[in-house]
Order: sequence, then C-alpha cells, then structure tokens
Amino acid sequence: MIDDSFSGADAAEPPAGGPFVELYDRAVESLLDVDVSDAWVDTGAGRTHLLTAGDPDARPVVLFQGSTLTNPVTLSWIQALADEYCLLAPDTPGQPGKSAADPPAEYAAWVLDVLDGLDLDRPATVGISHGGGLVLEAAVRAPDRIGPAALVVPSGFGTPLSPTLARVVDPSLGYRLFGGRAMLTGALAPLFTQSVRNVDPVVVDTIGKALRAGALPAEFPGPDGRDALADFDAPALVITGERDPVFPGRRTCRRARRDLPSLTDAVTLPGERHYLSPAGQDRTTERIRSFLADHGADAT
Repeated sequence: MIDDSFSGADAAEPPAGGPFVELYDRAVESLLDVDVSDAWVDTGAGRTHLLTAGDPDARPVVLFQGSTLTNPVTLSWIQALADEYCLLAPDTPGQPGKSAADPPAEYAAWVLDVLDGLDLDRPATVGISHGGGLVLEAAVRAPDRIGPAALVVPSGFGTPLSPTLARVVDPSLGYRLFGGRAMLTGALAPLFTQSVRNVDPVVVDTIGKALRAGALPAEFPGPDGRDALADFDAPALVITGERDPVFPGRRTCRRARRDLPSLTDAVTLPGERHYLSPAGQDRTTERIRSFLADHGADAT
C-alpha cells in the first residue's frame, strides 16, 4: 500500500471496468514476480489508476507505459528494481488499462497531475516507448519537475518511414480488418526480438485486442523542435534496440545526442527490436539501476 508520503493517492477505490481489465489482471498474475498494490490519483484527464511495487519508503521511480499494452506488461521489464526502489506505474489514459478510455488533451499536463497527486516534486522517471515521449513532453512543459529520466526504446526522437516499418503497419491494418492469429503473428514478428511463439500469450492477446479496438497511432508523443529540451537539465539515459523498426536504435541515439543536452549516455542493445527479449530486459534493468545509483542526489 502507498503510505502517507504519497498523500494524494487513494488505494481504496474499486477496480475500473473496461475491455482490458481481464487481460490486465492476467498480465499481473502471469508476468509480475513482485507484489503490487492498486492506487488512484485525480488528474485533469479523470481518475488515474496505478500499480505500486517495492518499499513505499524507498526512493520513488515513476514508470510510464508503452502503447497498445497494459501497464503490468512494461512494468515487468524493470520489476527487479522493486528490490531497491518504490515503483509507481500509472495507467496512461487512452491506453489499455484501468484509467480513462480517452487520452488526455495534453500528455504533459496529465504527467504533472500524476506527480502532484503523488506529492512528488522531481522524481526519477522511466519511460518505455510511448511513455518515453510522455516524459519528454513533461520535461519540455516543466523541466524543473522531472528528475533523472531513463528512456527505453523511446518515442520523441522521430519515427522514420521505412520498408521495415511497413512490414509492421500493413499486416497490423490487415489484422484490424480481418483478424486471424497468423496475420497478428506476422504483424508482430518484426517488433519482437524473440519469436512471437515464445512470448507470453497475454502480451500477444493484449496487442491484438488493442489493434482491433482502436486506430494505429498516427503520431507519437515527444518534443516539438530540436531546441525544445534546452531547459531540461536532469540527467537522462537512452536505451534503444539495434533492430527496432519503430524507433531505430542508432538513429534514435543520434537524435537524442543532438536534442537532449542533459544526456549522460545513449546505449544501443545489439540484436534487440522494439519489444526487448528477456535478456534485453535484464540488461536494461541493470543499466537503469546503475544510472539511478549514479544520480541519486538529483531526485527529490
């Protein structure tokens, strides 16, 4: 449970309804090896649900999820940090989860509302994929509110049009129209480092349901302009996948070095795609652990 240090959070509200609740709860059961608790905070986008893990008296780390997935899926990538940190993972409105079904009018405003609801001034953050863009948008809007930021396969540094990306988009559109497990597997294969057959079914089922339920994102969150992050001075780490068709590793790292003045390191994981393998997730967790240890004095 969240203790009084997070006075804006309410752990007593009952679970929300919605089409992804069963998949959400399956993911908690299947993917998380750490105990989690539910909590809620009020935001301008409505009541926001979050999962918490780890010692509530430990240093907080706020995790922002990827898109077309439930929050526990991306929380599972870094769950080992719960042995040292208090992980706070809000469900992004508009994404599969237990928060509002509609996305916020401004992602940055929602992020800041979450931090206010948790009574956090400048916490460390982790943003995975879509969540990385949310962290960056908040860093533009209020650079003094975001502490050390670890961005994993992040949006926010451009998405190139390429034949590889077309191998994802075209089958995804086909699956949305016609369904079929084979078409879904074909759409996901370029995104996953490991064989889709070896991925936990709840992950595949969730992406499939998200593709059938809503439009593919036309754009991803992130800063607007090369100088947008000029005032953001908290340390930042970027971790990418070498073979990621959505946010290609080396290209993303180049853009991050150009656009993110406070960048301390940009890492490309060899052979990894957008959805990291278990080994890639472990490497990412340890990179983030080292990064947070090096910059522990920067968070309040």
